[in-house]
Amino acid sequence: MEALDDAHADRYRQRLQAFQDRWQQAIHRWEERARPLKGLKIVVHHRQWPYLEAWLGLKQVGELEPKPGLPPTPGHLADLKARLAKEPADLIIHAAYLDPAPAHWLSKQTGIPEVTLPFTVGGTPGARDLFGLFDDTLDRLLKAKP
Repeated sequence: MEALDDAHADRYRQRLQAFQDRWQQAIHRWEERARPLKGLKIVVHHRQWPYLEAWLGLKQVGELEPKPGLPPTPGHLADLKARLAKEPADLIIHAAYLDPAPAHWLSKQTGIPEVTLPFTVGGTPGARDLFGLFDDTLDRLLKAKP
């Protein structure tokens, strides 16, 4: 923006610095809040959370999809249910834009809480901006945590 609008370059730099300061403070706050989530075993609908899993220390132990991009099948869900009976998970996670029925079914069958996450800005009413996305994601995970 500075190259396109040299007259306002100082303002762009100030805004960038303000954002970076706010972002660093938020990261510290989020990491403090997220400590109770470390080590939770999760089942995901789709392999779409690797960065979230790495950042929060979550361990993926199952997927609702039999293969990436294929909808959950009754046979796969039954197999997953049997695996979870032997090695339970702590949460079932799915994105707000996905069909919640497979996650609801598995949650009801296993007693494992399920949580809907926004996945992107605008994905839920609480995810109005980037900061809201992280706040809402953590709020939902912490609320659903057993």
